[in-house]
Amino acid sequence: MALVTLIGLIVTSYWLLRLRRNNAVPAKLPRLFVRADWPWLIGVTLLGTGLWTWGALYTPPTHDEVFSALYCAGNESLFVTWSYYMLPNNHVLFNLLNGSMFGWLHHLPWLVTTGRILSGLAYLGTLAVVYWLMGRFTGRRWAGAGAATLASLQYSLWGFGFQARGYALYALLHWIALAALLGYWRQPRRAWLMLNAGAIVAGYATVPTFLFYHAAQLAAAVIVQVRLRRYDGRFWLAQGGALVLAGGFYLPAVGFSGLAAISANPYVRPFQGSLAEFITQTWPDFKSYASYCFGEMDLGPWPAYVLALVPLSLLAHRRFWQLGLVYAAWLLVLVGGILGLRHIIFHRNLLGLFSVALVLAPFTVGVWLARWRSWAGLGGVLLIVGGLGVGLVRHNPVSEPTALYFYDLEGGYAAVQQRLSALPDRWASVAFLEESFYPYWMYVRDGGVAPHPAQRPTPAADYFITAPNDRLPGGFIQQYAPVDTVNGYRLFRRRTLNQ
Repeated sequence: MALVTLIGLIVTSYWLLRLRRNNAVPAKLPRLFVRADWPWLIGVTLLGTGLWTWGALYTPPTHDEVFSALYCAGNESLFVTWSYYMLPNNHVLFNLLNGSMFGWLHHLPWLVTTGRILSGLAYLGTLAVVYWLMGRFTGRRWAGAGAATLASLQYSLWGFGFQARGYALYALLHWIALAALLGYWRQPRRAWLMLNAGAIVAGYATVPTFLFYHAAQLAAAVIVQVRLRRYDGRFWLAQGGALVLAGGFYLPAVGFSGLAAISANPYVRPFQGSLAEFITQTWPDFKSYASYCFGEMDLGPWPAYVLALVPLSLLAHRRFWQLGLVYAAWLLVLVGGILGLRHIIFHRNLLGLFSVALVLAPFTVGVWLARWRSWAGLGGVLLIVGGLGVGLVRHNPVSEPTALYFYDLEGGYAAVQQRLSALPDRWASVAFLEESFYPYWMYVRDGGVAPHPAQRPTPAADYFITAPNDRLPGGFIQQYAPVDTVNGYRLFRRRTLNQ
């Protein structure tokens, strides 16, 4: 496998070099932003920064954030981060970025913060891409700014924009790939192809479910080329190169963790049963997709699905049919992929699709209503944007902590705080077992000193804190007595410790 991948990388590099030297296609991108764009971009950036700051300051970190910071980005070895495909280290590229840029902070509890900052930059980058794409498509900068504002108010994109995980980067790469594809179809420049291919490679490297978008892009490209009666070999060369490079990126993980770590983990393992049983069991999750996308507006599942399907009407628009085509292919690939894999895709792994759907729905409403009356088009868009804005204020992780990850984040954080409050004075030693990484991080963040939970052999201490799925090492069982349990976190005290 290593030899085949190496040969593939060499061939791909040769192909991409040929693509780079091919003068038949203009090389450079057009100027993306001009002076007139900057006031709009600054406004969108300030809005996004304010929203990010609000969420980052008032929402506690999730367990996955802390796990990624401690065991992935902060493990002192970038090769381990790259090659050890443990869950939730399925955001390999994001953890590599956090570890390579800030790994020297692994002795301090700052990698959660640096990860959140990286996600915040990706969130702001997404808003900039949305502004550029929709502004260029409509020829109106205010429309681009409105679309970026709309994207900034999406609950899931905003919520994961201040999480130290790869979801915001994942969404950004979807938007870059889509913008570059549409840019290439309008202006067939080599740089658009390279940008699209680079976004695809990075998207796969962030979360492998980027496959859903890429498959949709390939399907849409086939239809476009058939309709135009023009075979575009350069496009397929770039796509093949992107696939080989993405496969090469995962070669260390396949070699050291095994292919099953990627293809047979619980996140992708097929349902064991008939197709009818699978549909019956997963229908509630599938039905909730659109509500998750437009959740801030308090829409039921069926009104939300109507809104999500509205962009399909762009297929009938002379100017925007290619955008509607990619969206339609994306939906078909999602449904076909779920049925083919017999595995429901987590809502957050579809963040790119949901972000695009949220922007396209009011955009489509505005496009069609504006053909009747210009004020009607603007009014329809403002109605949807207003609903999202009001909903974001009413439904946010501060007041509804279960909505982002579907578990009580605030309650778990409070339970850990309660557990740590029962610890003795700072002169007593405290140790945490491997699955107790969350209270360990909070303890160290607040100034405590404790050995890393993954340290082996496990050191003795005056007190131990364990998680629900932790167990004291066999040699320690007789030495420690349980004190109490708070929300699954157990406190043990050395029996010989003075009362």
